[in-house]
Order: sequence, then structure tokens, then C-alpha cells
Amino acid sequence: MTPSYLQAANNFQLYPFKSIGFYHWAISIALSLVLSACAHYQPLPLTEDSIQQQLQTPSREQLTIQAAKIKHPLLEPVKFTMEDGLSPDEAAILAVLRNPELRVARDQHGIAKAQLLQAGLLPDPQVSYSFSAPSGGTDLSMSNAFGLGLSWEATALIWRQNKITAAGKQQQSIDLQIAWQEWQIAQAAKLAAYQLIVYSRQQALLSEMAQRLEDNRARLQEAAELGLVTELERVAAVSAKNLVDIRLLALKLQIKQQQQQLNRAMGLKPHEVVNLQQDIELVAAMNAPAYDALIHNVENRRLDLMALKRGYESQEERLHIAVMQQFPQISIGFNSARDNSNLYTMGFGVSMTVPIFDRNQGQIALDRATRQQLFDQYTSRLFQARADIAELLVTIASINKQIQSVRHAIPDLANLVNAYQSGIENGQVDVFNYYVAWNSLTDKKIDLLNLELQLVQAGIALEVASGLYHVATDFNEKKL
Repeated sequence: MTPSYLQAANNFQLYPFKSIGFYHWAISIALSLVLSACAHYQPLPLTEDSIQQQLQTPSREQLTIQAAKIKHPLLEPVKFTMEDGLSPDEAAILAVLRNPELRVARDQHGIAKAQLLQAGLLPDPQVSYSFSAPSGGTDLSMSNAFGLGLSWEATALIWRQNKITAAGKQQQSIDLQIAWQEWQIAQAAKLAAYQLIVYSRQQALLSEMAQRLEDNRARLQEAAELGLVTELERVAAVSAKNLVDIRLLALKLQIKQQQQQLNRAMGLKPHEVVNLQQDIELVAAMNAPAYDALIHNVENRRLDLMALKRGYESQEERLHIAVMQQFPQISIGFNSARDNSNLYTMGFGVSMTVPIFDRNQGQIALDRATRQQLFDQYTSRLFQARADIAELLVTIASINKQIQSVRHAIPDLANLVNAYQSGIENGQVDVFNYYVAWNSLTDKKIDLLNLELQLVQAGIALEVASGLYHVATDFNEKKL
């Protein structure tokens, strides 16, 4: 009879790969390879210095370089010439570069990119190891038993390409959503700049009116003390001056609030002063394109509609995947084992799910309902875009007529003021009537500025609704 130690030596020589030490060595090597390919943790501390560095306003040179290299489906690179003040278009670009909300939105691109990477990865194989030692009995020559298995889900190959396609469409959708948000914030900053320009011009007109009314009040006060005018006339002059002062204070508050909104849109500090270009010409009339021309191909111009379409296509792939996953999922594997009688075995195994109860019905129903929701959302947004364009065209046409009416009234009022001024010099007209006419002329000029601002606002809204940049300026008549 062969001694047990010789039998063990022979087993090791005949089956060197079956020894327990070999399996331990193989597992150690495998774990070392896996760990060497793992990602490493890198801390990102949320400190005061890192926050201040993120919120710091870049220099003018840095902004100029960034603005010249901006990449956006609608916005074009611009060259900053901030010496003469910030123009509305430059404010729009600056908002895209500096708005903190857009930084958060752009982080979604990294998330979508990671999801695309995850979609292309196959499931990891599963390795199993078992060990058992005799704990009792009469046969003390029984060996320790162990088993090693390797399995992998083969059906993951079936829908891998669908998962990659779905993740790719989703990434495109997110990128378009980011571009749409950039576009909206840029247009909001552009409108805020126009509003500040108009408000400053209105402030100049109201300040001039307030000074005239103060002069008129002082004259009437002296005349009332001499008994040349009634107390009612003096009180009316004081009341008129007070009303203009209230309007002026309200406008100054509006300017401060609008300045804060513009700073917030451009990512600037609250008390940072931005000098705007004051020689910007406002439009006298807007000749917008026809409705049919604006709605033609709007679904391929509006970034939000394009994003919804890519999201719908991604959901189509997800539903396709869910339908394929209702069928059995198959895993294949190999195993090697030794039992307590020192018998080595090697084998092949196949396992699959039996689709009796689940059959992925819940996920299919969820994905189908989500697809319907995205379909309805897309059609609703498209309907809303067309309706907005129609309403804005009506609004623009109405504002054009109002501007034309006010612009025709201003020369008549100006002639009346000149006539009163000549009458005062000749002693034929009361100063009070002259001030009334002059104030009426100023009110008309303020009304005209309000209408022109409304026209700019409607034009910018039309740009957003139609997905056409410069539609508010390419079809306009500048003020003479």
C-alpha cells in the first residue's frame, strides 16, 4: 500500500493545478489585477477658498478669450469692446460664461457621459469558491473539499447595443437641454440690459421734468405770496411736483432691482457696477417674418424640442430593452471541485430564469407609459411653440401701430411747446400752460420708450419661440 504522503505527492505531480495552494494563488493574482484597474478616490473639499475661487469674477482678458471661443448652436462668438460699455449681446454672452446655474446644468453632461460609459460595459463574471473540511466520522483519511466556479450572463450581449444607443440619445438630449437653458439665460440677460438702458433714459426725462416742476412750484409760491395766483394753483403745482418725485423714486428702485437681476444672470457680485453701452439704438418698427416661415422646421431649430425628441428616441430604446428582457436570461459557467474522497471534477453549467411570474411586465408597462408621456410632452411643446409665435406676431403688430401713433403725436406736441415758448417771450401765454405742454411732451417720450422696450421684449420672446437668433434685429427698422 502506497503511503499517504507519497500518494499526496503523486496527486500534486499529476494534478498540480488542482492543489489548494494553486487556487489560492490564482485568486490572489485575479484580485490583484482587479484592484490595480480600479479607480482611485480623489477628495474635493468644500472649503471657503475653493468656493471663492469658483465665484471669482475673471479678468476682462479672460472673458474676451472665452467669448471668442464660445460654442453654442445659436449664440455666436463675440469680441468684447467693453471700453464703451457692455452691449446687450455682450451681456448675453457674459451670462452664458458666468451664470452659476449654468455650471450646475453643465455638470449633467458629465453624468450623461458616465451613463453612456456604463451602458457599454458588460456585466462582470461571477467567481465562487467554497471549502469544507471533515468535522467528524470514522474515516480519518477523508480530504478537505473545495470548489471553484466561474459564470457569466451571456444574454447581456443581446441588448448591449440598445443600451448604448439609449444612453447616447440621452446624452444628446441632456446636451441640448443645457444649450436651451444657456439660450434662455442669455436672452434674459440681453433683455435686462435693454431694460436698464431704457430705464436710464426715462430717468433722465423724469429728472428734467422734476426740475421744471420745481421751478414752476417756486414761481407759483412767490406769486401766491404776492397774491398774484390762487392757493389752488399753488397746491396744484406742489402736487404735480410730488407726483413726479414719486414716479422718479419708483423708477430708481426699479433700476436698482434690474441691476441686481442682471448681475445675478451674469454671475457678478451684487454690488458690482456694470457700465452699459448707452448709445444702443432701439427699434422703431419690427417687420417680423410671416407665421408660416417662422413655424417651418421649428422642431429642428428649437433646442428644447430637439432635446425632447432625443429623449423620446432614448425611451424607445429602453422600451425595446424591457421587451427583450422578458425572455429568459441565460448564464453560462465552468466549475472545478474536489470532494472529500479526493475526487476532482470539472464541469460546465447553464442557468436561466423561468419567465412565469415576473416576465418584466412592470418595467415594460413603466417604459411604455414613460414613452407615451414623452410623446405627449413633445406634441404639447410643439403646439405651444406655434401658438406663442402666433400670439407674439399679433403683439408685435399692435405695438408697431402704437409706436407709430405716439411718434406722430410727438412732433405736434413739440411744435406746441415751441409755440408756447414764443408766446411767453412775447408775453401772450401763461408760464403754467407752457409747463403743462412741456410735461405732456415728456410723458409722450416716456410712453414711446416703454413701447419700444415692449417691442424689444416681444422680439426677444419671438427669438426664443422660433429658435431664430437675431430675428428681433434682422427685420427691424432702426430709429432715425
